[in-house]
Amino acid sequence: MLRFCGVILVLMLVLLVITGIESRSPQDGFVAFVPVMESNALEGNDVTNDEPPPHTEYAKMARYLVHKAEWVSMGSISTVDAIKGYPMVNIIAAADSAHGEKSTGTLFFYLTMLDYTAQDLSKDNRLTVLLSMDQDLDCSKRGVDPMEPTCARIMISGRAVKLAEGTEEFDFGTNAMFSRHPAAKHWLETHNFFLCKLDIVQIAVLDYYGGPHYVTVEEYMNADPESHSNSLELSKPIDSRFAPEIIAHTDDERTITVKIKKDSPVRHINLEV
Repeated sequence: MLRFCGVILVLMLVLLVITGIESRSPQDGFVAFVPVMESNALEGNDVTNDEPPPHTEYAKMARYLVHKAEWVSMGSISTVDAIKGYPMVNIIAAADSAHGEKSTGTLFFYLTMLDYTAQDLSKDNRLTVLLSMDQDLDCSKRGVDPMEPTCARIMISGRAVKLAEGTEEFDFGTNAMFSRHPAAKHWLETHNFFLCKLDIVQIAVLDYYGGPHYVTVEEYMNADPESHSNSLELSKPIDSRFAPEIIAHTDDERTITVKIKKDSPVRHINLEV
């Protein structure tokens, strides 16, 4: 009888412990480190529903990828003693505008001196950022390997510039970062982050076979990634005997039908809409 009562007592204790565990929030003890979730914190990374520009529009492609990106791979020159002078890379949250706003082409980002990237840039503010079209798995979803040149990527080099509070540019960049990264408000409260922008020096675009193309800062800033030509153009001249023939064009239906002869060497037609 005593043994039976002992077993019953042990079972009751186990049930009490399990009940106590289930009644606690899984975040008890970590509440101070969990950011408050805001209404748009779970929105997707897509900030534009437009299709990417044609691969021959290099400046537009660069602007498109910058506007689409919400983080970048940022390379700096290391100041850590063991690897001083070596390249160092980090993932840095970024934004060129608020959600739903038009492209600006200017990358804003937060840094903190608790992180080695800011420590590196405080000694030498030169950096390079890498952005890929596959950052939101766009290429992978289409069956294109991210390493393929047809999965566009850009490398932008320049200098990190800390923005002064109270300026129009500071306010714009702050709003852009808060919109894309609601958690950034808590970074400022807890880790002394400060706002920077990338002062661009060089832009390299790899979006097709044949190696990278270089875009000037002027071309980049003047490009509008949301504008596309509605004309039918061939990437290079071909023999007129094999040229594609437009056999129907109805403005009301916004439809173009193209007929290509069976023995034509044409394999691809790029349409800009």
